[in-house]
Amino acid sequence: MAPVSTVAQAAEYAAAGARLVDVGGRDALILAIRDQLGGLRICGYSAGADIVRDADLAARTGAGLICPDVRAAARAGRLGIAAERVLVRTGPAGIAAAAQAGWAILAGEDGDLAGEDDLAGEDGGLAGQDMAAREAAVAAVCAWLGASVIRTRHVTEIRRSVEMTESILGRRPPAGTLRGLA
Repeated sequence: MAPVSTVAQAAEYAAAGARLVDVGGRDALILAIRDQLGGLRICGYSAGADIVRDADLAARTGAGLICPDVRAAARAGRLGIAAERVLVRTGPAGIAAAAQAGWAILAGEDGDLAGEDDLAGEDGGLAGQDMAAREAAVAAVCAWLGASVIRTRHVTEIRRSVEMTESILGRRPPAGTLRGLA
């Protein structure tokens, strides 16, 4: 999921591999993206979005729902929102427990992967690298732990990182193979 503020930005991220964009509260942008980029899924705050952050709106419209934690996801179920329509937002430390409970996971928020400092260690091991590389490393860990959606502005790097992780886990074939390295 990539945060966007224009149709051109949505098109750029879609070309890089994003299948979901976050328009925030820009309701007019939802219509413009639908008009120009048909199949792209949209996260927003109004009834036209595919995924929303308001449980009442999700229950009323049939949209998917992003929940801030597992407790909110359980409340969404009591509102009649099917589990397959719910994404639980969490950082790396909470992914395994949320995935084990059966929820789809959204890792990352606000243009940065949540919890990446948890992985840096006391010496700031990742601090010297650029943001895209840091997010790619954290995204790989999040995908390994079970995250199904990663929110980032670095779509190409994160897509590659997640695809590599899925190949290592045996969930998808590798992009390329090389044999006979003697």
